[in-house]
Amino acid sequence: MHPTLVFSAVLLTSLLSTVQAQTLVNGQIFTNGLAIVDAPAPNSPMHAGTVTQVAIDISGDGKLDQSASIPGSDKSTRFDSLEIYLVSYQTKLNLTVSSGPGLLTQEQGSTVKHWNYNVSTCIPAGAYNLTFYEASHINDQPYFSITSYPVTVMNDHPTDACSNGTNPLQSFPQLSSPPPHSPWLDGTSIATQPLPTATGSSNSANAIVATGAPTAFAFLGLLSLFAL
Repeated sequence: MHPTLVFSAVLLTSLLSTVQAQTLVNGQIFTNGLAIVDAPAPNSPMHAGTVTQVAIDISGDGKLDQSASIPGSDKSTRFDSLEIYLVSYQTKLNLTVSSGPGLLTQEQGSTVKHWNYNVSTCIPAGAYNLTFYEASHINDQPYFSITSYPVTVMNDHPTDACSNGTNPLQSFPQLSSPPPHSPWLDGTSIATQPLPTATGSSNSANAIVATGAPTAFAFLGLLSLFAL
């Protein structure tokens, strides 16, 4: 199915779910979907003018076949898309970290995908969310999950306002349709703990999270379905 239709189908059946809690297990962030984030850690500093590497385990700690990470896979449990945004309601910015299929299709044969994000000097200092948008299937059931966790941008000398890679902002909360729990956690894992609340998510009146390409495509998909 085309990714647009995947998103629209998921949102049509969504029960207005919002961003749910993530789980930290032995230093790994188990998202609300299939992805497991190895780096950066929650509350990590991101220094303007340097590179922050995002590392994501797409194998479910070895439980998922590598072919299931390639968009278009016919596996019953698989990724359809995975995109990342850096967003702050404090600075009113929503910046693309990675969009499109590049993150999932690079480093073929590797169970961990690495993405180097250049933290532009235009990004003002402040509290941000690193936000992951994932469309996936688990046992042939479609899901659309949003996972956010806090990071901090450090910048003593910000340059002009950012103009590249910026996106519109949408008031919190956003629609999502995540699985009821991570398929990789069986409830008996040790050293688990909930992550800190992502920046802004505790204040629905003022909090802003990334709209991002997946959400935009989802609503375009809904319009196309209604037009049929």
